[in-house]
Amino acid sequence: MSYSWLRIFGIIALLSSNANSAGTTSNHVLKTDVVIVGGGAGGAHAALRLKDMGKSIVLIEQEDILGGNVDSYTPPGTKDSMDYGVFSFVDYAGATALFDRLNISTAPPSRVRAPTKYADFTTGEPIPGYVAPDSAAARTSMEKYLAICEKYEDMLVPGLWNFPPGDAVPEDLLMRFGDFVEKYGIVDAVPQIYSVTGFGLGRMEDELTMTVMQGFGAQMARSMLGRQDNFVTASHRNQDVYDAMARLIGDESILYDTKVVQSVRTPDDGVVLTVQNQRTGEKTTIHAAQLLIAIRPVGDEAMRPFDLDPQETGVFSKFDYVHVWATLVRHPSLTAGNTSVANLPAAVAPANYLETPRLPFLGKFELQDNTAAGLESGVFRSLVIGTKDFGYDDARELLQSSLDRLIEQGVLPRPSSKEEQQPVEIVAISDHGPMALRVSAEEHRKGFHQMLYALQGHRSTWWTGAAFSSHFQTIIWEFNEGLLPRMLGDK
Repeated sequence: MSYSWLRIFGIIALLSSNANSAGTTSNHVLKTDVVIVGGGAGGAHAALRLKDMGKSIVLIEQEDILGGNVDSYTPPGTKDSMDYGVFSFVDYAGATALFDRLNISTAPPSRVRAPTKYADFTTGEPIPGYVAPDSAAARTSMEKYLAICEKYEDMLVPGLWNFPPGDAVPEDLLMRFGDFVEKYGIVDAVPQIYSVTGFGLGRMEDELTMTVMQGFGAQMARSMLGRQDNFVTASHRNQDVYDAMARLIGDESILYDTKVVQSVRTPDDGVVLTVQNQRTGEKTTIHAAQLLIAIRPVGDEAMRPFDLDPQETGVFSKFDYVHVWATLVRHPSLTAGNTSVANLPAAVAPANYLETPRLPFLGKFELQDNTAAGLESGVFRSLVIGTKDFGYDDARELLQSSLDRLIEQGVLPRPSSKEEQQPVEIVAISDHGPMALRVSAEEHRKGFHQMLYALQGHRSTWWTGAAFSSHFQTIIWEFNEGLLPRMLGDK
């Protein structure tokens, strides 16, 4: 797409005037083909592929590393790491070829084979009558679920370019998941689906089947059945993937610790962003032919700098979502218990597998392989899931109160008097932000995804990431392979 440099420079003058009126100035001006906002799975991969295509890029990342929610924790003074954000990568499309290119060896995922207790974290009481599904029955149900998922796979991944409009949406996808499970007799697959998907949804039976399939679709079902590989980095530090991408992209093309503070986006003349380094306060003006936004398009603070128009806000305002915090925690009672503790409502007993926790909740205290990461005592992983505005203090309070109740009810051993008042230690915590973006069945019937995808290219702006594709890293990478040629006018 061509655009008028005279008009762009006029826009720059406008931005500079606005910045000066606020008592700040832009110190640098950059010109590039594409400016990318967000260096997570979608943005980092897109930056690498655009450079492969011969385009100049500037990647804006608010952290000091790329990778977004990948979250690898390395204890101070050690070289070993523990992944607590992204556990593994699904072998989807060209994923293994990319790992080869990045010179990163892979290995099968490994987990601690610790026993698991079940308890209702709202009361702390154990659920002694709970009976997990028979493994053969669970496999049979998962095979049934996979067969149904494969009917709709091309509609949902790697993107929704082919998703049917309005009344053409298959009714299966718009059913309550609880009704869908009963219709197809696959209740024995639910605990495994929940352990992967439901930790981001809460009351899973009340969600649309489409929403569940977007989190646990054909790819994950095949993986659980051993028909599709998933893997981790051989170093057990999944952050290595994005560090390798960063080296190939080049530091000269990445602005770390930086946020967008202002933008002008035009239909025909490209975009101009003003960005600011969060440490130094230094501002840079970037003008580009195209803008690729790789952050989730929800939340006033995140979207305010982009001056969304009514068409954009009319679509994005339809999204509902949860707020997720990934944590590693430690406490003497957890260490002494030496077991994972999973959260389920008491009503799940003996085998009501569709009974799952209500928001807000944490999924489990899951024992990790501590020795591999150079940790001296028991460290447990926990995902904390809340409503839209669920903040750090909320997450910490829920971790503490859940642990206190489990101790009080005897699910975990009571610490010694010396340790009794010790709060839960948060070894690492990462704000995963908005997750499981979804809309109602009514909005799907109104053509929501056609309206969502109509925003691609609107005001010289394109979008990648979970809201347009999937929460799985390798699926987002493949989504980019279809999106970027469209953005460059090659498809």
